[in-house]
Amino acid sequence: MSGRPPYLVSEWRDPASGARGWFVIDRLVGGMCSGGIRMRPGVTVDEVTDLARTMSHKMAVLDIPYGGAKSGIDYDPASEQAPAVLRGFIEAIRPFIAERYATGADLGTHEDEIIAACQLVGLTHPLQAGFKAEGGAGLTRVKQALALTSEGVPITELMAGFGVAESTMEAADVIGLPLAGATVALQGFGNVGGAAARYLDRAGVRITAVADIEGAILDPNGLDVRHLLTIRDRFGRIDRKRLAPGARCAPEPAWLEQQVEIVIPAAVGNAIRADNQAGVECRLLVEAANNPVTHEAESELERRGVTILPDFVANAAAAFLFCGLLEKRLEPNLESIFSVTQQQLRGTTRELLERARHEGVSSRRAAEEIAEARLRVRRG
Repeated sequence: MSGRPPYLVSEWRDPASGARGWFVIDRLVGGMCSGGIRMRPGVTVDEVTDLARTMSHKMAVLDIPYGGAKSGIDYDPASEQAPAVLRGFIEAIRPFIAERYATGADLGTHEDEIIAACQLVGLTHPLQAGFKAEGGAGLTRVKQALALTSEGVPITELMAGFGVAESTMEAADVIGLPLAGATVALQGFGNVGGAAARYLDRAGVRITAVADIEGAILDPNGLDVRHLLTIRDRFGRIDRKRLAPGARCAPEPAWLEQQVEIVIPAAVGNAIRADNQAGVECRLLVEAANNPVTHEAESELERRGVTILPDFVANAAAAFLFCGLLEKRLEPNLESIFSVTQQQLRGTTRELLERARHEGVSSRRAAEEIAEARLRVRRG
């Protein structure tokens, strides 16, 4: 929506590995910014810049007084050299993490790896800038919260998907879509997609298609989500040899070709494009991944009557967990984290969808208008 240039774009190169990386601050709010560190082969400065702008909007719709930022490293996270590359990048942007930039894991990185790399270069924590005024008390609160588990699963592996599920349920209510028995096609079964499936399954939906890196798994009667969660690896790859009866395998594109009420891309960017959107038949599309639907596809889908929940709202719960702890909106216990996050995500979802309907604009436009209005207030 905004054509303004980012506040800072910094490029990093590692002569030893050949890796390149970029640190982009879209804008500072109160001298602060927030956004994760991703690592994947082929990441570009344009991608990182777009994600930093999205983070500004995400912080604003969550009413968190931080600007948006993002880091991206063009390198294979599966390489043996990846930890050293990550450490070198973090060392290069160390002054920002110390004073201005609250960061954490993103695509291709894990929270424990980010924390370890920060500590190796002399930082206390990736969120150090956010609790520098509180010192030890802030760090203790964050550590207590991030050590929590729910049903034996670390809270950090559940929150993003929990937020996706809550936003989905609220959006369904707004558009009059009954959840009981509603069919869902889901791309991605890692932390985000797996947790979203966990909570949506409990709400009574029928997940009939799941895609991972190896292809699609289909069952028109509804997949056994609880079983799928027990047979996936840490990357979200599902063991085909242990599938329940009734589930069948298909090529990956099949997940998008099912007639369902709800579609949730929770894996990669640009999964739904102008060339494949025509096969999408649903009432609600929830963007759980970052930028999973191109602008052209978004426009065409909304023209066809599909309600779209944009990514920087649908997948905002993980950012809300970290920044909510820094801003003391969350207490380091499960009841506070789940209830306050639910209230924030559901309220934001309803606000943007009702605004979009009232003003006759796209859901993304409505959400960006809400975000920009809040940013103007903070600047003023």
